[in-house]
Amino acid sequence: MWIQALGLLLAWVLFKLYRATCRAPLLPPGPPTIPFLGNLNIFPKEFAFFKYLPVQTAARFNSLTKFVVGLPNGPKTALYFKLKIGPDNAIVVSSMKVVKELMDQQSNITCDRPKSYMADVVHEESNAALMRYNDAWRRLRKTMHAILTPAGTMEHLPIQEAEATQLMYDILHSSGNDLCTHLRRYSTSVISSVVFGKRFPRGDCPEMDAIFESLEVLEAVFEVGAHPPVDQLPFLNYIPDRWARWKRLAKLGHQVAGRIYFHLLGLVEEQIRSGRENGCYIETVIKKQEEYGLSRKLVGYLGGALLDGGAHTTSAFLLSMVLCLIAFPEVQKKAHEEIDRVIGQDRAPRLEDIASLPYCQALLNETHRFRPVAPLGIPHAMLTDGLYRGYVLPKGSIVFINAWGIYHDPDVYEDPETFNPDRYLQNEFGAKPGVDTSHFRNNIVFGSGRRICPGQHLANTSLALNVMNLLWAFEFSPDEMIQKKGTKFDIWNYRKGGFYVPAPFPCSIKPRSAAKVSIIEEQFSSASSLFEKFESGDSEIKDLDDHERMWM
Repeated sequence: MWIQALGLLLAWVLFKLYRATCRAPLLPPGPPTIPFLGNLNIFPKEFAFFKYLPVQTAARFNSLTKFVVGLPNGPKTALYFKLKIGPDNAIVVSSMKVVKELMDQQSNITCDRPKSYMADVVHEESNAALMRYNDAWRRLRKTMHAILTPAGTMEHLPIQEAEATQLMYDILHSSGNDLCTHLRRYSTSVISSVVFGKRFPRGDCPEMDAIFESLEVLEAVFEVGAHPPVDQLPFLNYIPDRWARWKRLAKLGHQVAGRIYFHLLGLVEEQIRSGRENGCYIETVIKKQEEYGLSRKLVGYLGGALLDGGAHTTSAFLLSMVLCLIAFPEVQKKAHEEIDRVIGQDRAPRLEDIASLPYCQALLNETHRFRPVAPLGIPHAMLTDGLYRGYVLPKGSIVFINAWGIYHDPDVYEDPETFNPDRYLQNEFGAKPGVDTSHFRNNIVFGSGRRICPGQHLANTSLALNVMNLLWAFEFSPDEMIQKKGTKFDIWNYRKGGFYVPAPFPCSIKPRSAAKVSIIEEQFSSASSLFEKFESGDSEIKDLDDHERMWM
């Protein structure tokens, strides 16, 4: 009798699992499913944004067709489609119009994050960028909006300008092969200075090493498709750690991230106790901690989320921009001409100059479009059941915004695979003539709705300063070996991972005049007194042991 009961129970479980992985009616269109797997058979393990493209967009990537899944075409599929990830639903948005109507205008129901075993282990359910929609997240969001205002950004402009000057100085006194190192130091130091009041004058500072060791682990932890679908198939949680690399990696992520977050938080607390405050964001949060309703753990993870959000993305953007300037020399020539006409030779650019440099603004926007740093962003989740254009979007559905697909849509952009800032001079959003842009916005790379990046004002200031500075000071070209061989500069050589970052590339960087060299050196010397305010504090931090390093 019990054997029959067990058989019926097993049959019922299999039937429920089968139904859960099949495509239900009234859901958006998508590729055919496989029983018990859904679309896991085509779920990408790398460069997921290439695979999440409608057919008419994918057809443009002649050299990248191996990445692309043949998704069904049609008028609605060009805007969004649905995948089954085991029993879970995933909606991929590839249209500005859908972003506005669904993600922005209905952000009250699209503001959740997917359940994530990895995120919960790594950040103890306390990272504002990744945590679910709850009271703690609302308190963190309120805090971020209180401190990350445009006015607050201007208060930190002096250290941003000083760090940007050191970037020019470092590039001036090294070879083109060190560009990646200098950009990494700059982006990490400026965000750490603003958030934790601690700068890193060299690329080999102990905290710098710890931050990027942490970022490497976290990127491996959160890369889409890089691990078994543990959230969709919960029984995988019962696999022992020794056979589950993803579980060991998540625990390592918790160790390395917590180590640097709370080390830097401790430095801020010591600065306040000793009267050596420098006005960083976390000082403000600590002083108003009771008002904001945050525990020390939440304060530490808040600072960590801001640090992680800025340390990688700024350097990745600037590296992509330099790559494009080298690959498209006519663009660099136009930018140089505008900079010389507006700024001249006798001074370095200032932030207010960007308003008088329309081509440089267009170049900045085109870099975001051509090579978005986070092509899929951080996925949202449906907080409740939703209805959009007659389709049901079930509660808990994962929602990806494919910025790559949006920005490379041939129906919207003329020749989208060409780096052409002029498109933004002809149209505010770079669109072709006749395209309805009433639903467009240029900050889609910062997310949407209630989850939009609160640090976008800080990021935009940093990017504007460096776009102007680098174009004013330097000429970028392929290195001599590439020039001698006459080989084409590779604009597709990007690293695998959650962020779309160019692999290191050899290049030649030359100052544009002796006068500019003198100005850079004078400004760097003048910045020393400001730097001193952000260089105090103990730099001793425990290194990773051999067991921890083996999982990186």
